[in-house]
Amino acid sequence: MTEDTVTYALVDTMPQKNDEIVAHIFPSTVDGETHPVMQGTNAPPSTQYQSLSDIQADLAELGRLGVDEAYRVKQLHKIPDGLEVDRTTVCVEAARGKRVLHLGCGWPPSPLHQALAAVSEHLIGIDIAAPSSARENIWQMDLDAHPEGLPLREYDVIIAGEILEHLGNPGNLLRALRKFYPDTMLVITVPNAFSAAGLEWIKRGYENVNVQHTAWYSWHTLFELVTRCGYFVCNFGWYGGPPYVAEGIVFLVKPKEA
Repeated sequence: MTEDTVTYALVDTMPQKNDEIVAHIFPSTVDGETHPVMQGTNAPPSTQYQSLSDIQADLAELGRLGVDEAYRVKQLHKIPDGLEVDRTTVCVEAARGKRVLHLGCGWPPSPLHQALAAVSEHLIGIDIAAPSSARENIWQMDLDAHPEGLPLREYDVIIAGEILEHLGNPGNLLRALRKFYPDTMLVITVPNAFSAAGLEWIKRGYENVNVQHTAWYSWHTLFELVTRCGYFVCNFGWYGGPPYVAEGIVFLVKPKEA
């Protein structure tokens, strides 16, 4: 495989199982040689693809073999168009003149937190790395383990910038935010799973990901997460590039009425 070849894996639970489909996904031979998976010595192999067109052709072949059309509908989602925005500007303008809770403010306070402090009416920051005696307006808290410890005050806006991808259970935090702040706008930013930079690294056999991250988000998976946790999306944008290859995603969401 050349340096410019992208390797995709098609490993999923198929809605129908028969010998022909299994053989199509997990061939017993590769390039004329018996594949070790069929001997039970390794993990299941990945089908090797050169491009997205190859994936689409393979899905069409699976359709010919009898895989339900609904399976393909479930798996492929049109990437929505949206404004290209500046992440910091969105957060700052959302916070201007407002009472703001900043989750993942960093320690020492990040440049974003400092920018929020300059424009907000009142600002509280929370970060797991902050010392317990940090400052009156910065709290030390593990939002993953103890989201119920959130400060019970009224806020106009909550900024959750690049934090969900660090959590083991982001749904717990989102549900706690909805419970404690049922009328508060939430600004969420996350890295884009399909960024141009990430795809370039993949071509070279590397993942470009922070060692502390537990998940990647696309537009669809972030939408699914916030919807399940009781929010509706008011608006969204892409930062760091056009929709198909943007560095990250910005969601403005509000709790649904109970």
